[in-house]
Amino acid sequence: MVLLSRDDLQQLLSMKEAIELVEKGFLWLHQKKVLMPPRAVISTTFHRGSLLFMPVVTGEEKPFLVTKVITVYPDNQQLFSRPALQGFTIIFEAESGTPVAMMDAHFLTALRTGAAGGVALKYLARKEAETVTLFGAGPQARTQLEAAVSVLPLKKCYLVSYQDPREEGLAREMSARLGLEVVITGDKERAVGEAEVVITATNSREPVFRGEWLRPGTHVTAIGSFQPEVRELDSETISRSRVFVDNLEAAREEAGDIIIPVKEGVITWDTVEGEIGEVIAGEKPGRRAAEEITVFKSVGLAIQDAVVAVGAYLKARDGKVGKNYF
Repeated sequence: MVLLSRDDLQQLLSMKEAIELVEKGFLWLHQKKVLMPPRAVISTTFHRGSLLFMPVVTGEEKPFLVTKVITVYPDNQQLFSRPALQGFTIIFEAESGTPVAMMDAHFLTALRTGAAGGVALKYLARKEAETVTLFGAGPQARTQLEAAVSVLPLKKCYLVSYQDPREEGLAREMSARLGLEVVITGDKERAVGEAEVVITATNSREPVFRGEWLRPGTHVTAIGSFQPEVRELDSETISRSRVFVDNLEAAREEAGDIIIPVKEGVITWDTVEGEIGEVIAGEKPGRRAAEEITVFKSVGLAIQDAVVAVGAYLKARDGKVGKNYF
């Protein structure tokens, strides 16, 4: 079994490769080539923390069993200077059940979540979009921006400020690495109103902007929440938009951004257009018109972790990267 660290994973997979892998995973899921039970979540009594267990059987000719075991503690950075997300992803050969790899889930989760956002932008955003507004300054905000630049001709990013000490460093890094003009701003209304793409990657429990601020033609990607009572988007954003999800079954259980407006009577589940896999398969249209507002709500799926983890493992095996454990 090979052990892969964060540094190993960074050299093994680019964002463009991750986007291709996650797109394949969404398609497999839609084609029912994947065995994926609902995520198991245990809420702890410590600092809003949760323990998550996410197993899946992949859809390759030679399938793998993959599981991710992580903790999510939203307040870790402030309380302990530790990442909000910690844990491991483990890969087994399906035929024999032999464990073949274990890797850092913190980096992998950020990479696959960014890649999922990139897939959504590819199909739902306006192809000529040049301005993005980003809510969040953590690892997943970083990879969302990396993925966005991979699929769109972005030139400017508004980074909405929450007085997070990480914001300045993120702005400098993204400007240097991605060639973007990054503007840190506290004016949320202006930032949302001028954006063609809005990305929310926060641990907020309440909406981070007002739907009335969105201009026609905007695409919104929301990836920060995965609990039914938590949301980053308000009901007006959802009601104004064509809404797509990563998985309907998971969204009905975990996507507070949709569950709450359904409970309010603002929309019904029939309002949701469908899954991104249906768009990839060509069975449902993505963006239909320049002026429509679209939303991609992702709660995060085990298949996203699996396809990226297996992709990294296969490259590591061929290139003899990582440390052999046994």
